[in-house]
Formats: sequence, structure tokens, C-alpha cells
Amino acid sequence: MIRINKPGTPPKILLDKQKEWTNELLQAISEYGSYSDIPKSEKEKLLHHYRHDEIKILLFQCSYDKCAFCECIPGEGGNIEVEHFAPKSIYHKLAFEWDNFLPVCRKCNEAKSNFDTLKEPIVNPTKEDPEEFFDFNLINIVPSSNPPNLKIALTTIKVCNLNSTRLFKARADLLYHLSIYQEELSNWLQEIDSADTDLKRKNRITKLINSIDAIDMLGMEEEKYSAFCKNFLFKSEIYNRAKKIISDFRQEEAS
Repeated sequence: MIRINKPGTPPKILLDKQKEWTNELLQAISEYGSYSDIPKSEKEKLLHHYRHDEIKILLFQCSYDKCAFCECIPGEGGNIEVEHFAPKSIYHKLAFEWDNFLPVCRKCNEAKSNFDTLKEPIVNPTKEDPEEFFDFNLINIVPSSNPPNLKIALTTIKVCNLNSTRLFKARADLLYHLSIYQEELSNWLQEIDSADTDLKRKNRITKLINSIDAIDMLGMEEEKYSAFCKNFLFKSEIYNRAKKIISDFRQEEAS
């Protein structure tokens, strides 16, 4: 899970139509007696507006077309959908609220379902920084050592099923590749340490830079499961030593 920087201004279609769409939904609830009693076909006609292309395009751009909860890309957890952070089945007035929308994959959407996030809060990545709440223990996502709220962190992991078999497999695959990259870095560090001339050292550091660039890409926000990769690299002594050597080398070259 990564922080989602959603524009404060809703798409124009919401600015123009939100009040109208909300009033139509509330009127139907009043006529039928409850949200659940609205016929399925009529409910779909009333609700489909939140899936308008203007809304989806702007919303999905905020997460680089990744799921806001698990960070999978379309196809790995089902298509990315417009999800209501506070469930629309309970909080009808929020059905067309821009602040209540999240880009979420179908798997996470189904897992969260109608969980009442206003009664029992979970991490909202548009309001809070997930890095403050979560850590990784191998391929398990766990609460950080000192989260702002331990209960919220644990509830989020459970409700969104962030330790599912699907995500274990994805993280295990990344862990394998990250470990190979790390071993490659270790080999380059040994080569640099054994360089017996400045030219050899310079050439080997240049190759180290090319190698680490490929690893850095995995932790970029637009990459899938970037939070897991970033966490791994943050804890890697080999990676951090390589970054320090590169930083020192660039300072030497600039001076």
C-alpha cells in the first residue's frame, strides 16, 4: 500500500452531477423503504454514474493504475475499480463523494466488501501514509514497530486480506528477484574493493551504477508492489553500502 495523492478538485462530471445523482438515490431509498429493497436493475441505473470515464481516468491516474490497497496491476487482482472507502450501502450520501472514492482491484474490493470503515477505521491511503502503519517480515505485511494506531493497522491487514495467497506468491517472486539483484551488488562491491588502480575502481563503480539503477526502478511508486520492494531495499545493508559508494564517487567526480 502506498500513499495516494488524489486531486482535491473532483472531475467536472462530479461537480456538475453529484447533487442530482445523490438526490435520485436518496429518493429511491425513501420510496422503497431501504437501500437493499431497491430492485437490482434500478439500483444499477442509479449507481452506475460513479463509474463514469471522467471519474475513473482521474482516479486511476492517482495510483498509476494500481490497486490502492495491494498495489497489483490490472489482471493480477481483477480489473481496477472505483471503490467506496465508506460503503455506499451504509452511507448513501457518500455514494458520489470524490473523497470517498479509491482505485481498488476486484479482489481487494470483494475482501473489504461492506465493512464499515467509519465505525472501525482502516488505513485510508489518501489521508494517511501507509509507510507509518506497515512493515514487511519476509513476505508478510505486518504492523510497523510503532504505528500511529496498531488496531487500525491490524484491521486493515485483515479486512483487505493483504496476506492472501495471491499476494504471498507475488511478494515471493519479487523477493527472489531482489535477492538475485542483491547478490549481484555484493559481487560488484567485492570487485570494487579489490580494484588495484583508480581506473579499475572507476570502471567497476560505473557498472555498479548500471546495476543499481535496475533495482531502484522496482521501488518507484509507479511499479507494482513498490512498497514491498522499497521496504526490502531500505533494510538491505548491501544496497545501502552500494548507494553510499556511488554517492561518494559522484562527489569525488564533481570536486
